[in-house]
Amino acid sequence: MLQRRSDVLVRLVDTGADPSSSELGEAPPELRAVLDASFDAWIDTAEKPEASAVEAWALRLGELAKARGWTGRRVLMWLEHIGQTLLDAVLDAVEEGVPGADVGARRIVGAMNTAAAAFNRAFRAKAEEAAKRAAVLRAVAENAPDGIGIAKPDGSVLYANPAFCRMMGSEEAGRGHFTDFVHPDEATKLAHIAEAAQRVGYWDGILRYKRADGTSFNARAKAFRVKSEDGEVIARCVLVRDATPEERAEEQRRGLEEEMQKAQAEALRELAAPLLPLAEGVLAMPLVGSLDAARTPRIIEVMLEGITRTGAGHVIVDITGVPVVDAEVAASIVRAARAAELVGAEVVLTGVRGAVAKTLVDLDVDLGGMDTWSTLRAGVAHAIAHERQKRHTRRGARPLR
Repeated sequence: MLQRRSDVLVRLVDTGADPSSSELGEAPPELRAVLDASFDAWIDTAEKPEASAVEAWALRLGELAKARGWTGRRVLMWLEHIGQTLLDAVLDAVEEGVPGADVGARRIVGAMNTAAAAFNRAFRAKAEEAAKRAAVLRAVAENAPDGIGIAKPDGSVLYANPAFCRMMGSEEAGRGHFTDFVHPDEATKLAHIAEAAQRVGYWDGILRYKRADGTSFNARAKAFRVKSEDGEVIARCVLVRDATPEERAEEQRRGLEEEMQKAQAEALRELAAPLLPLAEGVLAMPLVGSLDAARTPRIIEVMLEGITRTGAGHVIVDITGVPVVDAEVAASIVRAARAAELVGAEVVLTGVRGAVAKTLVDLDVDLGGMDTWSTLRAGVAHAIAHERQKRHTRRGARPLR
């Protein structure tokens, strides 16, 4: 047996590279080194049966192969080849009459079987754990509210979860090509998505999809690529969320905003021309802020409506809160006074301060005989007194002093 060591060593080392098996492939250098360094150990085991040494050695080889990232199937095939080579060598020793070689053969077979069984259990447990994780992930995908699609690198669909099929309105969404479900108008965007996914690995944005019945909808989509450890693209994935509820909510929000703006505008319109009853036949309209071409018609409208509704004979227009009185403001007041006269009411202008009076004089504004007062109190007293006088006159009484 010792004389055949070199021949057996070559057979043992070369068993890691089996040209007849593409799955097994080339054994890594560190495994070859272990085989070489362990040669004396296993040859002694063959001659002096100690199965534990062979078993430990086989387990070490398996761990090295596992650390290299080999699959369980590949490790088991490799151990099987080594075990067969060891067995062939010991059988040669048996034929040569080496003492104890027959027992060594049985021990080697048992040790290699034990090692293979240990790895088989380990990889089976790992496979079962991976299967459990896969089942959990599939359950999550099947029950996810958002659409999930997985395709080959060329875009051919491999999987579409129920949510994706519902969005597309067809159970056939799990077949075909990813682009089959995208609206034709998005062709340019698809090219951008492919470029972004290639460059940074993903794309996130709004994409328009088409349903089986021809209708379409906007969706928030995230497309990304899955790569292997070697950087090879192994799948293309997309997560899709129907944006219709979000768009509907946004539309409702805009509608509410528009209604609020209209209500605010109407409230401001009312505040822009408030009309207050002060006494029988007397109304007051305190003006605050700037008077412009848009506000004047509203002032006249409110004034005429109030006079007609109450039968007022006097309307006090107070301009204390008007910061600037210019030709346009003066013209607005004159128009309001003339409109009031047409429906039988008299306008009393109050809040005419010294600066305002000077401005009116400088502008040569004709107030048409309108009564003016510097304070609201004086204007109110004047209007109430005139109303009393008119009522007494209508009743035939003596004029009030």
